[in-house]
Amino acid sequence: MVCEHCGNLLEDGALVCSQCGAQVNRPHRGEGVSARRQGRPERSAGGRMGSMTPAEPVPQDVPTARRSPSRSEGRSAAPQRPAQKSAKAVRAMERQHRTRTRPVRRVMVNWALVWTIVIVLAIMALGGAYVFLKLTDQGQLILARMGKEANATALWTYGQELMDQGYLDKCVTVLEQAYEMEPVRDDIYDRLMQLADAYESAGRPADAERVYTKLYTEIAPTDPAVYRQVARLLENQDRLMELASFLKLAYEKTNDVTFRRQREELLPSTPTASKEAGSSKSEQDVQLLSAEDYEIVYILGDEGELPEDGVLYTTPIHLDEGTHILRAVAITSDLVSDELRIQYNISLPRPAAPYASLAPGVYERRQRIWLKYNPTEDVTLLEGKRERTAQEEAHLAKLKDLTIYYTVDSQTPTSNSPIYTGEPFLLPPGKSTVKAIAVNGYGKASNVMERTYEVKMAFKLYFSESDSFSDFTIMETGRDAFVRKFGTPSSESAVEDSSVPGDSILLTYSWGEARFYMTERGYVLYAIETSSGSVTGPRKTKTGMTETEITEKFRDMQQAYNQDGSRSIYYDTQNKKYAMMAHLDAFSDRIDYIYYRSDNGKVTLSYYLENSRVTKMAIRCSFD
Repeated sequence: MVCEHCGNLLEDGALVCSQCGAQVNRPHRGEGVSARRQGRPERSAGGRMGSMTPAEPVPQDVPTARRSPSRSEGRSAAPQRPAQKSAKAVRAMERQHRTRTRPVRRVMVNWALVWTIVIVLAIMALGGAYVFLKLTDQGQLILARMGKEANATALWTYGQELMDQGYLDKCVTVLEQAYEMEPVRDDIYDRLMQLADAYESAGRPADAERVYTKLYTEIAPTDPAVYRQVARLLENQDRLMELASFLKLAYEKTNDVTFRRQREELLPSTPTASKEAGSSKSEQDVQLLSAEDYEIVYILGDEGELPEDGVLYTTPIHLDEGTHILRAVAITSDLVSDELRIQYNISLPRPAAPYASLAPGVYERRQRIWLKYNPTEDVTLLEGKRERTAQEEAHLAKLKDLTIYYTVDSQTPTSNSPIYTGEPFLLPPGKSTVKAIAVNGYGKASNVMERTYEVKMAFKLYFSESDSFSDFTIMETGRDAFVRKFGTPSSESAVEDSSVPGDSILLTYSWGEARFYMTERGYVLYAIETSSGSVTGPRKTKTGMTETEITEKFRDMQQAYNQDGSRSIYYDTQNKKYAMMAHLDAFSDRIDYIYYRSDNGKVTLSYYLENSRVTKMAIRCSFD
């Protein structure tokens, strides 16, 4: 049978054409003359193909049998009849078509079902692809490669691929995105090391150092590998001082001795001192040494930074008494050694207190006193050595260079007090307390020697409340009484004086001036000053008198002059009575006699001297 669509020879019973896929129509086979008229072979009685089927056209490539021309040929009304083929030719033609193709039965196709199946399969394929891309590591990596949204793990992997391929800038961008997406994860240490490596490869050492710093400060503070990476970066950039400091930190954090050794090889050696730390009883000269003969810079004390604030060492450093912290470093052009820090405690020996030749007690007449030195154990030990160094000789000399300062009025001696010359001095009449100290060449003072004596002889009294001027009394005489005595002043004016309470007025006279302040009794005299010999002071003292004539009127402990030219006349803290002479300049002095009233008013009687003669006399009560 032949397909009516494409002419393909079909097998018996075929429903679909194997060539074009069209459905095959199976008409009833004709027999006899009808079949022959349609050009189909007649089927033999045995069932074999004896002639072509009515529906099958004659193939074009099979030649038809020629027939004899009919007598009526050329007649237009008579139709042409095909020549009848032999059964042998037909069978040969069928065999030829069987060899070309296998006949297929034509079947009906449900295209809706086919498309439904296709769509379902496509959806399943898309779903599988989505699941693969979204839920598998390999799928996420594919998305990362495509530049699509992917998880951090895929980005870390993709970033490594980019770095291996040499795409460094893109690698850094991808790794930064991965870290920003997931900054906290179990393998963050390895990931940050990967990011730092990418930064270095991309020529960004500062960013790499920043990542390494985060690693050793926050994530792995004891991991030597991170510190080595930072040390390598610093060394590559010739940041040697920073490297030295960092190596110290690395050793402290990891306890890895390789960092300490690397630092020791890098830096100059720490300077050394000629004197060990500790305590000493003598001043010290300390030398600083550098093993490599580098320059040394030092500071005394904890203040300041080395080497910026230091002093260049050139000569031995002299240390006197006290606690001294010596800090020093050795320096080259760009490196600074570790700091030498050493403490010295120098406590210079104090001399022993002097002693007096006279025992304390009561005496009927004035006694002479000598003051004696008392050698210390330090002096004895040094003097007992057969050989002494130059420094020991200087030390011994200062220990024996003693000066004795003393007083006889119970005041504690100072370096301004009278110096004992080795000659004896007389005790004054009445009670007196002799005090003395010894000061050595270092300026160290001994304890105070104190001895109390009493000489039973008459002596003058202290200046006190019973002493007054002949014509008025301080803190008693009122303004009106004073004017009646001395006349109308040349001027009267209000003045400000913080030493007394209340308002004050000043009355001026030709001989001097007087001051009054307001009290419940009216204006009362509290100060007067005169340069005239017409005014008589306490105990008949006047201007024009000499220093000795004044001091003979009052008690005098007969103490020697101080180093500054002043002199203590007496000093009685129990009765609050004092007297002293102040040395003002080469030609001027002032003698002050002081007592305190019961109302705490301080009364001061002053004599001003020029060339040892009184030129002015004054008295004042103040409530300072």
